[in-house]
Amino acid sequence: MKKLYFLIAIFTIVLHACTKEKELDVDDVPDSLQQHMTEGCTCDPRIGLFKWNERVLYVHWYIGPACNTISSYYNEEGGKLDLTAEEQNLFWEQKELVKMIWVCGE
Repeated sequence: MKKLYFLIAIFTIVLHACTKEKELDVDDVPDSLQQHMTEGCTCDPRIGLFKWNERVLYVHWYIGPACNTISSYYNEEGGKLDLTAEEQNLFWEQKELVKMIWVCGE
């Protein structure tokens, strides 16, 4: 009987661990970021929503090791932000991920 309870408990844990998070509605993502989602997967692009310096920012960046690319920063409404080099360095050191919006190929 203990084995049956154990198997039911394991099955329940596995079932809950495998449930997907609610899919992000593309309509919730500003148009300026949706354009990046159609560019292809060269250099492993990503889009995330971050909290930094009491602001919420969308960031489009690449993680491909052989790629020399520049990250793009956007405000909550999707307006492009021009951060100085110092601000960009501080961002990557101090940021807090709120939500991963998009990873190419996933």
